Order: sequence, then structure tokens, then C-alpha cells
Amino acid sequence: MDIARWAQLSPLLDELLDLDGPARAERLQALRAQDARLADDLAELLRRDEAMDNSPAGEFLARPVLMHGDAAPAQTAGQTTGQTAGQTVGAYTLVREIGKGGMGTVWLARRTDGRFEGQVAIKFLNAGLLGQAGSGRFSREGQILARLAHPNIARLIDAGVAADGDSPYLVLDYVDGLPITTYCEQHQLDVRARLNLFLDVLGAVAHAHNRLILHRDLKPSNILVNAAGEVKLLDFGIAKLLTDASSATEQVTVFELTKQVGNAYTPNYAAPEQMQGGEVTTATDVYALGVLLYLLLSGQHPMADAMTGTPLEQLRAVVEIEPRRLSEQVRAADSKRAREISKTLRGDLDTIVARALKKMPAERYANAAALADDVRRWLAHEPIAARPDSAAYRLAKFVRRHRLGVAAGGVAGLALATGIVVVMWEARATERQRVQAEGLIEFMLGDLRKKLEPVGRLDVLDVVGEKALAYYATQPTDQQDPDSLGRRARALHLMGEVADKRGRLDEARRMFAEAADSTAELLARSPKDGQRLFDHAQSVYWAGLIAMRMGQLDAARAQWEHYLALAIALRQLAPDNVDWQSEEAFAQQNLGVLQLRSGQVAAALASFQATEVVWQRLVEQQPGLYLELANALGWQASAQISLGDYKAAIQAEQAKVVALDQMPDAATSREVQVLKANAAHDIGRLYQFQGQLATALPWAERAVREFETLVALDKANIDWLYQLAVARIGQLEMRAGAAPSDAYRHLLATTAADVARLLAADAGNLDWHCALRGRLVWLQARDAELGGSRVAPHLQRYVIEMQGLMAGNRTLSVNQARALAKAEILLGTQLAAAHENMLARLHWKAAAARLTASAQAGEHPSMALLAQAQFLLGATDDSRALAETLKASAYRHPDYADLQHLFLLTPPRRS
Repeated sequence: MDIARWAQLSPLLDELLDLDGPARAERLQALRAQDARLADDLAELLRRDEAMDNSPAGEFLARPVLMHGDAAPAQTAGQTTGQTAGQTVGAYTLVREIGKGGMGTVWLARRTDGRFEGQVAIKFLNAGLLGQAGSGRFSREGQILARLAHPNIARLIDAGVAADGDSPYLVLDYVDGLPITTYCEQHQLDVRARLNLFLDVLGAVAHAHNRLILHRDLKPSNILVNAAGEVKLLDFGIAKLLTDASSATEQVTVFELTKQVGNAYTPNYAAPEQMQGGEVTTATDVYALGVLLYLLLSGQHPMADAMTGTPLEQLRAVVEIEPRRLSEQVRAADSKRAREISKTLRGDLDTIVARALKKMPAERYANAAALADDVRRWLAHEPIAARPDSAAYRLAKFVRRHRLGVAAGGVAGLALATGIVVVMWEARATERQRVQAEGLIEFMLGDLRKKLEPVGRLDVLDVVGEKALAYYATQPTDQQDPDSLGRRARALHLMGEVADKRGRLDEARRMFAEAADSTAELLARSPKDGQRLFDHAQSVYWAGLIAMRMGQLDAARAQWEHYLALAIALRQLAPDNVDWQSEEAFAQQNLGVLQLRSGQVAAALASFQATEVVWQRLVEQQPGLYLELANALGWQASAQISLGDYKAAIQAEQAKVVALDQMPDAATSREVQVLKANAAHDIGRLYQFQGQLATALPWAERAVREFETLVALDKANIDWLYQLAVARIGQLEMRAGAAPSDAYRHLLATTAADVARLLAADAGNLDWHCALRGRLVWLQARDAELGGSRVAPHLQRYVIEMQGLMAGNRTLSVNQARALAKAEILLGTQLAAAHENMLARLHWKAAAARLTASAQAGEHPSMALLAQAQFLLGATDDSRALAETLKASAYRHPDYADLQHLFLLTPPRRS
């Protein structure tokens, strides 16, 4: 099996292993209908996995790979198994030793089995240090690394055991770089540049923490920066899994392994609890990160003087001695530059570093994500969270105001608040207790959520949500008073928003549906109450939004038609209420978006134009609504693009910018800046559609610059990151016709990292997983094709995953379907070049079927791609008819040029 085949099989195998027996068989059968050979390979891998599960536990990794070359010297206890240059380990040949430490040795190696060229790092375990459990521990390191996929973490490639049976090894990415401290000094980076580099480190560690994995040995030599300025985190060799063991046997194994290598750390970067042999948590890694940050910003270790004595003195220093404040340490150098840097560090950066270096784990940042949040806040000139008046402090103040059922002391923060809720629910004695319980639910899901969301800890609210649902399940809606029903609806709404933020769309849909039940009951009791109408309209809107994001367009349309009816009733109830008139415009615009996604372009344009009329009337009363007018004009431009009226679309985009400039806070509003950047991107695309690439590219570059500025202000803003990724992909598509340059490939790699972060952030967002990812893999596959690669594995994997998704009850929007179809056409072309003609035709047919409806609706991009697919399938008359229609239009996008090129160079394939 070659690497391309494994790249295709691996994600499907992961998917199948996560399914139970019947569901696995059903999914395998669906895959067999698409590709019988693929299904056979997957079935064989599943059989081997089952056989391994049923084999004795001691047989894992017991079968050695061959080691050729000079015989290795005999191993003695405490020594590393000998390796020499020229030896072959599996598919790799050792070149030279590049590192040695307590865990073993690291060698530079090259792949020599002829499948592909490349350098790797091979890490050999010093089995003597770990005794009989060493191999098990090292194999666990491989399992840990295999779970980590992040651009700033060195990738695990392979794992095995050498011929002696006692020397496990890992094959990892070879990183040619400098320790992060050395890199910063050699490049003379300023404070902000060092912090931005440190954020990449935090992102990698946070990725591990989110998977319940600790590093436990963070230090400069394990954090390298390559020539491109990219951080790579190395060596999870002493990482500890935080997950509970699945069996008593595994618990013993984990305990034994941890006991034997529990002190395998670097003292200068070890936390107090590590030095004392205590329990380690994510806060343990935070301490090491604090030491690293102190070192990066001051050039000195926080306890440099105290760490030079005996081991006992070192232990005392780490456990008892408070480090000097960061700014004071720098100022002690007594130079002009030191005083300037000290001034920059004084205040919030002092506080951030001090909190990371607290002796007690509970007083530090909880994890790397929380530390990263405060660093970003400092960079954006915003207040940091590491303050005495913290979220926990404010929560404690709230608890003191709601003392019912609360023990007097000893419990702090969220645990205390959760305990109060449980006590309140269990009491259920009086009306007052019920009101207080429901009020506390609202507080925790509302105010507390606002504190947890910026630090990425919305998971803390899971227990609150579960208790709230259990509580409300005992309270039938028809027996509750209006106030309780209102609190129930608000709580379910908040839980729905939390689920939506965390990418749990099924859960969000259920929450909003239950909230709508409550608001519907309230409206039924008071049908002429405007507030009840408004509240129910909001619940219905959210239910429709989640349905649309899940690709359930019919369900979304039903909800939003209901939303429009409620909005019209609101306007009729109070014709002078600007807010309620706005609801009608919002409802009409939402239906237009849905119509546009469904290919009903003329109807969508009519909806957007009707919306514009309402906003033009309302902006005179509320100038802040110019923002909504701009949105309506932007949607009009999208519809006009679908109709092929590019000049009208450009005029709409220009009118959108004029409307944005009328906003009262236009100069400072981030939202206005986002929309103006979007306008630049869209204008660039419109010129690209007309074949005017020289005019289009400056607009695309302007959009990228403006989004980069925004993302730099708030790197945690996923929506801005998405907009930046779209703008970058647009810029790449404009350059795709030229020979790839180093700058082009760097931009492509940067965009790929951004898209990977987006996909990890929201597993259910089809715009990201289908449309955005599809456009990216097309660019990557096109680049690989020009480099000589035949079938791009990531393109093949994307197409198979999306086709599998379509086998379920999912409907793609026009843009999503077009991105998938374009990928299918390119994949088919690559397969045909590899003489896989039958598979190629299957993909071309799938693409043609996917494009037909939108092409028949007159969408030029779909027509150009459909003509390509038809020509490749041998339907030349149909293909040329579409080409003639496009020729009569203004559409001159590179896809149209590709079609003309196809006519000239490719003989048609007859059915």
C-alpha cells in the first residue's frame, strides 16, 4: 500500500471504527457501491483490527521490522541500543545522529524504498531507562502523537520495533530549525513579534490539551522555529493521557508506566507539583509555558540564580521562591533599551507571566488556551482576564447574594455555583426557591457563558445544561406561569446558542425547537401581545437558521416562512415601531438567502429588492440601519452575479460601500470594516468573471490585507478567519493560471492552515467543509498536478467524503455543489491520466448531475463546469451548446478559458 492509498483509506477507516456493527456494515456497503476495491481494502483493515483486538495483549508491536547494515552492538542496561549510519530501519536509512537525551537518541534518516524522497527524524527509545514497561510506554507515545494533527506540532509518520525486539522507534517530521529562544535573539524580534510567535506555541499546546494530552517537558529545545518562521513543537515522549482508563487492567498499566517515567522532565522548566511528585494537569504545562515566556521576554530564567545549587536547593527554589517581576528583571540590566523594554512589560504582561508561574496549579491559567486569550488581549490593547476582579470573584459575589442552600465556606468558583444549583433543584420546596433556581440557571448560561466563551471553556456549561434540561423536563409547559415559561424559553435559547458555538448542530436544533414550544405556548395565551409575538419570532428564526446550516433547506424554508408571517403580524400590530418593521425586512431577506442557495435566483433578487425598499425607508429614522441596507445590497449583488449581470452587481457593491460610509461609527466599526473588505473581495471576483484579471487582482489583494488586519486584532474570531480564508482563496484562484511561484505556494500553505483550523472549530458547517475546503483542495491538486503528481490523495479523500455525505439526508447549496463538482471534474481528469477511465467517468457523471439544475437556471459558473463535464463524457454537442450560450454572455472566468482549452487540446471521450 503506497502513501496515496493510505491517505485515501485512513479517514474512512477512522469513520468505520467509530461506528457500531450494523451502522459499520451499512456504511461499508455504501462505499462498496461507489468503489468496490476501496471497500475490499477497508474490510481487510477492519478484519486485521479485530484480529489484533482478540490477540494477547503482549503481542502488540512484538513483530520486528528488519534492520539491515552493520550489526548493532549488544545493549546493556542503561545504554541505548546502538545505531550506525547506513543502517536501514523499515523504509528508512539512518544518516547521522542529531540528538541524545534521557529517553534515547534521535537520528536523521531518509526514505529509501523508492516510494518518495524525504528526510525524517527517527527516535529510538533507551529501553534500559524504562525497564520492562519501556516498550509499552514508547508505543503509547506513538498513540499520543497519532492523535495530534496541528500545523505547529511535528507530525508522526510511522512507528515500529527494531530487529532486536527491545528498541521501539518513532518516525517523525524532520524539523530543520532553531530553538525558539535562539531564533528570537538571532532575528532581534521585538516584544510583539515574540508574543505572536509564542501564540503559535500556545495554539499547539492547546490542541493537545483539547485532546486531554499533556506535554510535561516544554522547553526551548523542544520548540523549534524553521527558516520560514514556523513553530514546530517536538517530543511528546513523556506526555500523560488524562482520559480515564477503559478497564482496570489499563488503569494498572497506565499507573505503572507513569510511575516509571514520572520524573522524566527538565528541572529548569518543571512545575512545583512535578518536582514534588504530585498530580499533573494542564496547569503543569502552563507553568512551563510561563517559564518560556519569561525567558523569551527577559532573556533570563525566572529563577536563574536559585537553579544552580543542589537538587534539594533547586526543589526549594521552584516550590518556595517567588520569581522577580518580569519588568524588574529586565530593568536590572540598566541600559536604555532595557528600560524601554521594561516599560512595555510593566503592568499587564507582568501580571500574565506572574499568573502562569503561580506555585499552586489552581491559581494559574487553567490551560494553554486561557493563557493565549490573555496574550491576545494584551496585543489588542484590551483588558486582560488575570485580574483580582476575575470571573470567579464576580461569581462568588453573586453566590453571596443567593445564599439559599449554600455551604458557608471552603468551595470556590464554578464548583460552588454548580453545587448551589443542585441543592436548589433538589429542594423544590417553595415558589421562591423555584424562581431563584431558574434565575441562577439564566445567570450561569448568560453572564457566566460570556466569561467562559473567550477562554474556550464552554464545555464547563455541559453539566449546567444537563441539570437545566432535567429540571425543565419535570415542568410541563401548559402548567407553568408566564414568567416561568419565559425563563424556560430563554434558558433553552442560551443552551441552543452554546451548542451552536460548539458545532453541535443537532443539539442546537433540539434546543431551539423546545424554546419555540415555550414561546408558542406564551403566544397562544396572549395572541395580541407584541412582545410574545416578537419572542416567538426569534425562536422560529433560530430554528430555521440551524436547519439551513445543516443543509435541511425545506425545513429552513418552512421555519422562515413562518417567521415572515409573524413579522408581518408584528408590523400590523404596531405600524410605527421601527424595530418590528425591521423584523419584516430581516425575514424577507432571510428567505431571499434561502432562495439563492436553492437556485431560485430571480425570486431571491426580488426578495432582496423588497428588503432594500424597507431599509431605505427606515434609515432616515435610525441611521444605524444603513448597515442592514448595505447587507441587502450585497445580497442583491450575489443574485445579479448568478444572473450574469456583472455590471449591475458591481454597481450594487459600490452602493453597498456608500451605505456603509453613512453609518454613524463608520470610521471605528469593525463590522463596517468587515463588510467593506467583503465588498473589495466581491468586486475583484466580478472583474475576474469578466476575464479582467489585471483589474481583479488589486481588489483581491486589498481584501486580503484588510482581513489580515482584522484577524491580527482578534485571532480568536473564527468568523473573521473564515472571511480571510475566502479572500485568500479568491486571490489564489486568480493566480492559478500562472506558473506557481514560491509566494503562491506560501500563500497556499498559509490558507490551508487557516482552513484546517476552521474545519476543526465547526464539524457541521457545510460552507466550510464542502465549499471552502473544496475550493482549497482544487487549488492544492492543481498545484500538485503541475508538479508532476497524478492523483492528488487529498482531492480524492475530499470527493469521497462529500459523496458519502450526500448519501445521507443532506442538500448542498449551489455554491457547495459547484465546489464539489469542480473537484470531481479535476479528480476524474487525474484518474483518466492514470488510466482509471471507469472511475473517471463516474466522477464526471456525478459532477454533471450536480450542476444541471443551476446551469439550467442560467448560472454561468455552473454552465462552464457542466460543459467541461459533458465534453469529457463525450456529449460534445451539449457541451458546445453551453459554450455558445456563454460566448454570448459577459462571462470570461478562467473556467470558461479552461473549457475553450479543452476543446482545442482534448479529444472527446465517446460513450
